[in-house]
Amino acid sequence: MARYEINYLDGNTEHVAADGVEYDNDARDYTFFTDGKAVALAPVANVRSIHRQDTAVTG
Repeated sequence: MARYEINYLDGNTEHVAADGVEYDNDARDYTFFTDGKAVALAPVANVRSIHRQDTAVTG
């Protein structure tokens, strides 16, 4: 599992632990998933950047 840092246009930052992230063109958001299930959503209109952290997350 990886850790992602999401930087929003309003200056907020969020950290999400997930197996991966995909862009959903229909929903216009980034969907973070673990074991094939969505664990977080980030609307593309408010995202400045998404960074995958190199440190693994356990638990």
